[in-house]
Amino acid sequence: MTAVRAPRSRHYDGAWYARLMDPFLSNLHGFVVDQVEQGLRVLDVGCGTGVLALRLAPKAAEVVGVELSPAMVEYARARLGEAALTNVSFVLGDAAHALASRPNDCFDVATMVLALHEMPAEARAPVLREAARVARRVLCVDFRAPMALGLAGLRNRFFEMVAGLEHFRAFRDFQRRGGTPGVAGSAGLGCTHLRFVDSATLDVCELRR
Repeated sequence: MTAVRAPRSRHYDGAWYARLMDPFLSNLHGFVVDQVEQGLRVLDVGCGTGVLALRLAPKAAEVVGVELSPAMVEYARARLGEAALTNVSFVLGDAAHALASRPNDCFDVATMVLALHEMPAEARAPVLREAARVARRVLCVDFRAPMALGLAGLRNRFFEMVAGLEHFRAFRDFQRRGGTPGVAGSAGLGCTHLRFVDSATLDVCELRR
């Protein structure tokens, strides 16, 4: 049985992340929102500050965000309170276990945006399998592997380095394992490449069990 990862915040989680990274990710989040059809039940794995979940809310029947960082969940819930939305909720915990009481296919789609690469290697497959259990399909956007050394590739590597040594090690391990297709294969899931975005440094894939 896979060990449960304990909730843990990084030094930049919450308000700092919202100020520095959320504006940078705005176009990517908009792209993901456009891929989700009207009226669906959506699970956002690694929801961070909640910005994607809140952007999905106007077109979704329900949005549930799952996040391991207490600081991120606290910030997301504060944002939710200001937005006064009734179809969004945030769950603190390990995405591999936090929704264990939910039945299969209780969501239409799960989104994972730049979350898979930062997980410890041993956590990725259990999280993907659980996301594919509770959702009919998983829309995963993460770094392409291998990622080219153009301007966008160098920019992405810089952000991964400044996030800390542990974060950068996880990123490099993700690259060595073949990115999303490689990790999905090790989890026993089907992986369909949909497209590359952000100067072909990000891989958009659909995963199914």
